[in-house]
Amino acid sequence: MQRVEEIEVRPFSSREEYELMLDYFYKADDPFLRGMGVDRLKLPERDKWLDALLVDHEKPDEERDRFYLVWIFRGRRVGHSSINKIVPGIEAFIHLHLWKSQLRRAGLGTEFVRRSANFYFERFNLKKLVCEPWAENLAPNRVLEKLGFAFVRRYRTTPGAIAYEQEVNRYELRRRNQSLEPTAGRSDN
Repeated sequence: MQRVEEIEVRPFSSREEYELMLDYFYKADDPFLRGMGVDRLKLPERDKWLDALLVDHEKPDEERDRFYLVWIFRGRRVGHSSINKIVPGIEAFIHLHLWKSQLRRAGLGTEFVRRSANFYFERFNLKKLVCEPWAENLAPNRVLEKLGFAFVRRYRTTPGAIAYEQEVNRYELRRRNQSLEPTAGRSDN
């Protein structure tokens, strides 16, 4: 497990961070996109998507379509999380993306998602986070289960504007009185 003290999660703060997030989608190969449930043909025109993201970024939290957190490891931006379908004080849908393939399967994703979930619960006073990854994409399903997201059901849907119709697993995490605990340095005895 990588050292958790080398991990930082914070809101997107620049046009460059949105551009890095868009690069993740536009520069990915088709098998990788399919593995996430994304249909390349549904990606909006890049400049239009960027403009919409930047307009949304300037809105107050309660009016935003989506909110983004950048994931930083050892001082480098390596991924992001976002929430959409935000109902402040109630719920939001969380998404998770580790951009750097060499960091996948290193245990970092779990810690990034833990910190992201805590941030969203606090910032938006949420009672529940929902996540619906493609059922066959094992990595996010494992991360969610590890963090205590409860499996609700599996069903067929088109989960978003850039997705194709697919089987998804619906997970929910209800807010506890305390934050989710760090994943490293914890005793499970």
